[in-house]
Amino acid sequence: MPGLVRASSNKPELVVVVESPVSKQRMHDMFEAVNVVLRQQPEVGAYNQTI
Repeated sequence: MPGLVRASSNKPELVVVVESPVSKQRMHDMFEAVNVVLRQQPEVGAYNQTI
């Protein structure tokens, strides 16, 4: 399950990209795992990524 967190190239925000060749549920689980980590980092601040 690849996952990527990067700065947007044209906006002051983060971009979270996840994918899974197995299932949509695994993709959602991966996003939630990344989301939990990001939300625990106060320096990240607000971001608008959802699935």
